[in-house]
Amino acid sequence: MCATYDPNVYFPIKEFESDRIKLVPFRPEVDGEAFYTASAPHPELYEWTAFGPFSTAKGFLDFIEGGMHLDPSFALFVIYNKSTENQAHQLAGLIGLLNTNPANLSTEMGPVFTLPPFQRTHVTTHAIGLLLAHCFEELKLRRVQWQTNALNEKSIGTAQKMGFTLEGIVRWQLLLAPGKHEHGLKPREGDPKPECYGRNTALLSVCWDDWESGVNEKVRERMARR
Repeated sequence: MCATYDPNVYFPIKEFESDRIKLVPFRPEVDGEAFYTASAPHPELYEWTAFGPFSTAKGFLDFIEGGMHLDPSFALFVIYNKSTENQAHQLAGLIGLLNTNPANLSTEMGPVFTLPPFQRTHVTTHAIGLLLAHCFEELKLRRVQWQTNALNEKSIGTAQKMGFTLEGIVRWQLLLAPGKHEHGLKPREGDPKPECYGRNTALLSVCWDDWESGVNEKVRERMARR
């Protein structure tokens, strides 16, 4: 019986920093309005998520505070780009860890939102890289997984570039929010929740032995690119 880890004790949340970005724990009263304002013109950020977009800042904050933010297995971070032009850091997105399970030394990366001005830059690579290094080198976790819609080739590709391995497709794994039909699976007649389409989920992971066998070097090389 492995009794070293209490499943009710979750890992501490702190700031992380590379030479080009900074991750700061999300503070609803400070960061909620700022992220909503920056993301509202870009509803496509929620194209593949099971939730959103949100029509008001209150709706966004209610979702975060009512669900994710109260869940001790979930940690959300604001991504700040370090500007080379001035001292003020630029809000570049959000990234989180969810379904954290200390008893099994595992967690999941998500959600990952990079605002359009910072897409195809260093931001996403550095944010993912910082959290992977924290999970495997500081927390000594055994597994970090990544889940996305099985049709979302961009998300799958991003994960694979950062060393995640596709393990398979979990069919009908998730209910989408009402109205999110574009990339969903239509329920059968008589379904108890006909307004909620379903999702096949691509499941990927990096495990500790992957990390130590070369993924760590791959991630650092990608973070060092200019």
